[in-house]
Amino acid sequence: MSDVSSSIDKLKGSYGGSDKTSPSFLRPEFVKYNSPAKAKNFGSVGNLSTTITGKLGSEDGANTLYFKVVTQGESDLRITKNSLNKHEDKYIAVGLLDGEYNQLPLNNLGFTFHNEIINTIPLEATLQQPQGTYYFTITNSQWQSLPFSANIQVIRYILIYGDAIGSAELSGRIALVKLYGLASGTSDGSLTLQPVNQLKVLNGLSSQQALPTATITIMTGTATLQNATFGRIMMVWRIEGVASGSNTNTATLTVTSPGGGY
Repeated sequence: MSDVSSSIDKLKGSYGGSDKTSPSFLRPEFVKYNSPAKAKNFGSVGNLSTTITGKLGSEDGANTLYFKVVTQGESDLRITKNSLNKHEDKYIAVGLLDGEYNQLPLNNLGFTFHNEIINTIPLEATLQQPQGTYYFTITNSQWQSLPFSANIQVIRYILIYGDAIGSAELSGRIALVKLYGLASGTSDGSLTLQPVNQLKVLNGLSSQQALPTATITIMTGTATLQNATFGRIMMVWRIEGVASGSNTNTATLTVTSPGGGY
């Protein structure tokens, strides 16, 4: 057996500078990232978003590649694969391991999540992963070398601590002459700040509609009404797809003469 190994080594050494250095089952010394101990280390990260590309398979000397991160705090972790070839993509799978090499579940958007425990507080499905070490994995179930492309993300939200103070200056005007009696009005204003850990993923279509109306009675002169409609979409990490809006204002003026006169 030793004679065979020696012959192989001599044969490989005879090529000199023309030796291939690409990873292969014939060249295991050039295979990288094929175990947690040899994982590509992205280091300690607060937020991370990157795309990994390459080739993978038994032919390349490894069926699974590992990519290591150490999170700096509670974070959302996500991994998704990009479509390259509809006939080959089905053999490529992505996953996530914790520091003990336990598989973490992924939802349909590629985020890790905790299994929900009914009738308990807090909502486990909204919790982030604790600070620690994690391994993103990319696997090819075939012998053949196949190309892959995957996105990995570490998303850490900074929560707001302290006081949030706001004010609203409201005013009203009644422009009628010879007004007798009591005129009063009320306004109930409120503001809600939703904690980040209670925000849920926005899926599907979100639409809003406003139908403001007003009725005014005047004796003579000019009546002017103004409508300042606005909308706001706040960009967050978890929104995917297209967010669009439109505003088409129309107005209808209806005049009713009191007493049947003109």
